[in-house]
Amino acid sequence: MTERSQKDVFLAGEGDAWYGRNEQHLRQPGPDIVLNTLEEMRIAPKSVLEIGCANGYRIAKICERFGGAGFGIEPSSKAVADGRSRYPSLSLEVGTADILPFADGQFDLVIFGFCLYLVDPRLHLRCVAEADRVLGEGGLLVIYDFIEPAPYHNVYAHRPGIRSHKMEFSRFFLASPAYRLLRRNMAVSEHGIPKPDQSVGVDVLEKNYATAFPPNPFV
Repeated sequence: MTERSQKDVFLAGEGDAWYGRNEQHLRQPGPDIVLNTLEEMRIAPKSVLEIGCANGYRIAKICERFGGAGFGIEPSSKAVADGRSRYPSLSLEVGTADILPFADGQFDLVIFGFCLYLVDPRLHLRCVAEADRVLGEGGLLVIYDFIEPAPYHNVYAHRPGIRSHKMEFSRFFLASPAYRLLRRNMAVSEHGIPKPDQSVGVDVLEKNYATAFPPNPFV
């Protein structure tokens, strides 16, 4: 029998299991580094997509504070059902980052909501391409995840055969001159001392293809 992909495992039930383990926290979330970063930078999106949105609590807060239309995609059908009942103004869909059911350039803000570390590395480039496709020119990309200096993996504690993959995920986008890093906010660790394997933060990148390739400077 062919081994199921990590994506299929999350769609088939591990996404719901994750939501069950975190449901109480998601219904009563504390301070949010993504929201704080948006406020610090005075970012007020007209249309925002969160990839890995859980029940949409973060998108709901963004729309409440800044206005705009909120969209989310999430592999847990239970999380999406809960979000649709709690936040009827949001548009939430079951799905994964490698196939986004949205139009080209639809959003001026796209957020990866602490989910890239659970994506199968064979799908990383598809996820990058999809996020770039739905983000409009001049839009902002927020990546909330582990930020580690070198790629590596851990065994996923909650399901055999699954891995957590860690790296500096912004590097995928910064390989293109169309993207530049505007800000990095690292989460405060216990006692203020960063722990190996636990470096979490938010990167904010700006997309601009118009200026990515200037005229030849050598002529």
